[in-house]
Amino acid sequence: MTLLEAITARHSVRQYSDKPIEAEKIEAIRECIDLCNREGGVHLQLVTNEPKAFRKGVDWPKYGKFGNVSNYIAVVAPKGIGGDDAAGYYGEHVVLLLQTLGLNSCWVGLTFKNRHRQIPL
Repeated sequence: MTLLEAITARHSVRQYSDKPIEAEKIEAIRECIDLCNREGGVHLQLVTNEPKAFRKGVDWPKYGKFGNVSNYIAVVAPKGIGGDDAAGYYGEHVVLLLQTLGLNSCWVGLTFKNRHRQIPL
């Protein structure tokens, strides 16, 4: 899938399968995150096999319910001018990679603090 196809196909998903993500896809995500962190001065973090943050049945106001989330990306950016832009730009870069890998995702705000974002996948 090309980047343009990923942009067109991308949509938010809140219910996930319990199928593990393949090792080669995890590696591609980690490589992308490392590049984004170096290039953008952000601190994206891939979390795998951790079901507590989005445990089934948690009702996220304005976002609906999430199911079977055990993998996510924490998007952390510096405070101040440009931090939110960097979080969005590099977070979306990773989201589009996920789409090209055949993985669904959804942006989520309203976690610990407004400037902390997690992307379930």
